[in-house]
Amino acid sequence: MKAFIVLIIILVLTIVVTAFITEKIPPARIGVKQVVLGTAKGIVEKDHYTGLVLGISGYHRWHLLPRQTHFLHFTESKGWRESRLARGIEDWQPAVTLRTKDGNTIDLDVTVTYKIKKNEAYLIIKDGLKDAYRERVRARVISTLREELAELTSEDLQITDLRLSRAQDTLALLTQELAEYHVVPENLFIRKVKFPAQYETKLQEKQLLRQESQLESALTEQAKVEQVVKTQTRRIAAEALAEEKNWERKIQEKRSDYQVQIAQINADALLYSRTTIAEGEAERDIAIARGNLALEKADALRDLLRNEALDSVGGRILLALTAVENLQIPEVTLNSEDPAVPMLLDLSKMTRLLVGDQIPIPGKN
Repeated sequence: MKAFIVLIIILVLTIVVTAFITEKIPPARIGVKQVVLGTAKGIVEKDHYTGLVLGISGYHRWHLLPRQTHFLHFTESKGWRESRLARGIEDWQPAVTLRTKDGNTIDLDVTVTYKIKKNEAYLIIKDGLKDAYRERVRARVISTLREELAELTSEDLQITDLRLSRAQDTLALLTQELAEYHVVPENLFIRKVKFPAQYETKLQEKQLLRQESQLESALTEQAKVEQVVKTQTRRIAAEALAEEKNWERKIQEKRSDYQVQIAQINADALLYSRTTIAEGEAERDIAIARGNLALEKADALRDLLRNEALDSVGGRILLALTAVENLQIPEVTLNSEDPAVPMLLDLSKMTRLLVGDQIPIPGKN
């Protein structure tokens, strides 16, 4: 328990001591340390940035300056100026009034951005400019703008390239002049140029005449281009027609060549077809004739063999038997007393009668 209490006491003392001997620099701020006691009293020549730094309460005093980009606006809009406070990193002021090289009084809406130079914030405190460097910068910027931009004529201010070039030259000069306040300008923007009402009217008329002149020139150039386009269109149409005719001729030549080739192919095919058909028909007729001849020979051979077979003993017997079997006598009158009358029911006797006695009858002993 005692150890726990001791630990708590040590922790609390650590926090208290840390808070007593350290200083927290917030984000977007530059810390400048000042020694207020002792022989080393004065500004410490070092800038401190975001984080915890060594600083003993009562012995050191801290000064915080903005680290961000500062905006110095000059505008003729009173509403904008009244709605913005000239503090922090933004400073809103009336428009810069100056006389141009050709004698016109104009109002300029301008914005200048700048930052405190790196590792020179302590010099601002050392020179006693903590609360005054913004006013010093503003006064020097107004003075420089009136001197440098007054070298432009009203016509120059209307030409973007000349206006931007002069702004860059003025920015370079401000870099040198603001160095004594330990700041460095980053950009200079001329946002608006307002001429006197009469001059604005004349300027608008002049711009109208210039635009009309430019329009006339543009119309003239358009007419020239249209003429060129028409000429090119006609030339292209002529070339296209000639090319079309050329291709039609080539197509016709190819078509004629192919038609000749097709006609030749058709003729060759017809000739081949007729020749092949004729040869086939001839071969067919020859085959038919040979077949008929073979059939006739077979028929003759059949008749010859049949005649030879029938001319033999067996053939005569076969013919006799067939004749006897097929003999049809619807009515017979016989004299039973005449022994010469054959018995029709005795096939053997009938066969001998038809064939002859010299031929033996099969099956008879």
